[in-house]
Amino acid sequence: MVDFTFCVPTRFIFGKGSPAKAGEEAARYGKRILIHHDGGDYLSALLGTVRRSLAEAGLEVFELSGVVSSPRLSLVLEGAELCRKEKIDCILAVGGGSVMDSAKAIAFMAVNEGDFTEYVSYKRQSEKCLPVGCVVTLSGTGSEVSSTAMIVDDIRDPIIKRPLFQDAIRFRFAILDPSLTLSLPMRQTLSGAFDAITHVMEHYFFGDSELQDRICEAVIVASMDNMRAVIDRPEDFEVRAELQMAATLANSGLLGLGGQSDWAMHYMENPITTATHQPHGSTLAIIAPAWMRHCFKRNLKKHADFARKVMGVPSLGSDEATAIAGIDAFEKFLTEIGLPTRLSQIGVTQERFAGFAALAAETAGSQRVGGVSRLTVSEIVEIYRLAS
Repeated sequence: MVDFTFCVPTRFIFGKGSPAKAGEEAARYGKRILIHHDGGDYLSALLGTVRRSLAEAGLEVFELSGVVSSPRLSLVLEGAELCRKEKIDCILAVGGGSVMDSAKAIAFMAVNEGDFTEYVSYKRQSEKCLPVGCVVTLSGTGSEVSSTAMIVDDIRDPIIKRPLFQDAIRFRFAILDPSLTLSLPMRQTLSGAFDAITHVMEHYFFGDSELQDRICEAVIVASMDNMRAVIDRPEDFEVRAELQMAATLANSGLLGLGGQSDWAMHYMENPITTATHQPHGSTLAIIAPAWMRHCFKRNLKKHADFARKVMGVPSLGSDEATAIAGIDAFEKFLTEIGLPTRLSQIGVTQERFAGFAALAAETAGSQRVGGVSRLTVSEIVEIYRLAS
């Protein structure tokens, strides 16, 4: 186990009706509050609750809507300027992963000088950030607990998603009411849940701690069980709560303590999602099995463990045979719950593979993609072929 420093300063407020506590939480950080959201009609009742809560706390409220899937830098910069102009004290994100990422980036750029690209991919760190909180409406990304914001740079060519990694952007508080996820389309629910699973996988296949491995396996198994359950019982609060807690835990950093992590799957997925506007988790469902087929021999024992302990595959005489059977079972699970497993299913053809691979490397900030797997651009193209 390697040395580490771990701190998650976010205060979590969980339960039915918890959005009504937004005012008392935001009031800890000032009087002038910016609500940030996507402007969707589905938010009207929730926004009404949040606005009333903020008003009852005596706060002055401003709003900025317009967030889209894979949030845009142009809106981030607009929001940062609004914060400076109106002397905003705290930003409150109301929405899913895109809204949360956008709010974190706005809070950061509102008080830091220079170009956004100076701060991405660990290039330059800053401890300055406006206080930011969130009301979570979609389980999956774990943005409510992470120090990351993925932002599409739409003001330069090529248009590319860039990772802002800054401890300062962590939410001061996160309000989680699983009942807010009850009305989500099933595709979004399942995509979000699979996104959470891949967050665990990015640690699991590279760790060497038995304790961490067992925790990772438990989170993946529980997530898969509840993905099956939510299809049968979409209105079940307890199932939704299990999925929401799994998503938060998966991206908290707790599951990777003392080990290495990779994130190659996410870097390979990012340019495809940006171009096709598919749900993040749906594209990951395509990439993950293909990445496993390409890389499983690099850590054969761990992939065989995954087959046995997560997928319930019996030992088949060799770790290689067992690992392959586990990957097959994993892909079968994705098909059974209705997620895509082939790029052709989302309209991505082979002539785009080289371009996407180059963008994956640019997003990663290196010609070798993945903290451990260290994939070359040609290997990424091969993985896309396996996923075709």
